[in-house]
Amino acid sequence: MHHTRAITLITPLLIIPLLLTPPTLLTAQDIPLSWDFDEVWRAGGISAPEWAEFTRSGEFAFDGGGNLYVVDPEALHIVKVGPDGSLVATIGREGEGPGEFGWIDGIIVWPDGSFAVNDDLRSGLQLFGADGSFQRVVRRRPMEGRLEMHLGASWDMRPGPRPGILYAQGPEAGFGLVFGAVAEADERTIEALDLGGDVVAGEVLLEGWRPPRPGNAAATMRTIDVPYFEPKLEWDVLPGGAIAHADSSTYNVRIVRDGVVLNTLTRPIAPRPITRAMESRMRDAMLLAVDGQFGVEVTGRSGDMARGIAARQRAVWAAARETIENAAFHPEIPVIGEIRATPDGFVWVQRQDPGPEGRRRVEHLGWTAAAEGPIDVFDPDGNYVGTFPSGGMRMPGAFGPDGLVAYWETDDLDILSVVVYRLPENLRR
Repeated sequence: MHHTRAITLITPLLIIPLLLTPPTLLTAQDIPLSWDFDEVWRAGGISAPEWAEFTRSGEFAFDGGGNLYVVDPEALHIVKVGPDGSLVATIGREGEGPGEFGWIDGIIVWPDGSFAVNDDLRSGLQLFGADGSFQRVVRRRPMEGRLEMHLGASWDMRPGPRPGILYAQGPEAGFGLVFGAVAEADERTIEALDLGGDVVAGEVLLEGWRPPRPGNAAATMRTIDVPYFEPKLEWDVLPGGAIAHADSSTYNVRIVRDGVVLNTLTRPIAPRPITRAMESRMRDAMLLAVDGQFGVEVTGRSGDMARGIAARQRAVWAAARETIENAAFHPEIPVIGEIRATPDGFVWVQRQDPGPEGRRRVEHLGWTAAAEGPIDVFDPDGNYVGTFPSGGMRMPGAFGPDGLVAYWETDDLDILSVVVYRLPENLRR
């Protein structure tokens, strides 16, 4: 499935490109892979049927039969599309009744076609059978003294090894007051969540490495104490429930099941050290962008209201400048930016490109914008297969059976379509 990080803080840092010179890395010779995938079907575009008139991209995920479940965030329903691209069913609608949605914030699909929808306004997960019928709601477990926020704020979720089980990353440190299913879970922890009861029950499966961090970011609702370039816990779930994860700056992807490391995927590519000159260039660029953003004059308001808004803007501007001036930096730029696993056991590892070129993945304050780099592919035995060069398509939004992958694409008029391709035989089983 394509996973969601549900909370994004709107900050001045979102608009800032990373002004770094191209990296000099210890790099193994890449075996090039081609982005030339075979198109299977597409739905959308200017002449789309009503069910495929997508105005905003949502999550999507495959089941084991090759059906694609597409979240339409505007219509507040799920579109189930068959392996040939035809409509199978439209599931749910906006509302407060059973099987209706207040806000869809993610979908988890198991191979048998049963699925769960994360509904913000219900503070829980709605469960559906393989035939699309509504089953029940599983709610989060409240914890006394904790700020109640919706499920998606806490968890980055993947389907578990069987229906009714999902794996989830704990709350991010900057949202330390947001609870997970397990009290001790945080952004360095992966839990197994059991949806068999009326409320979510969980147990810790994996706890990642915790890099040194100034201050106590987990004690507040801010993320300003998180150093720029600090490595995140990147992960995905392999068939059978093993977890592929990386949690440091280096190129080491460990395959773990039940606490045992089964394999380690690695390539001789070193992280790039952060220099004082790089820190200085980045601070200067961020300060310049913040100054430009808060220089907009307030118009169309009465005198008192305009002065009040201007005062609040000045306070935010001053706080943003202070944050940037005092920001800490992790000593290295992590090599790995994302990990995805396919239903047949391949692992795709996207490297971060710290240079100024390329598309940029922008995330909230505390995680620095980074360009999407090349994607390495490993087979189910852990052997390196080859590398997709940067500047091609991108990491698929969803992986399906028999080499199916799904993307959101736009045409010349910026009209959305869902497009499904099939990978070449050497990248599937």
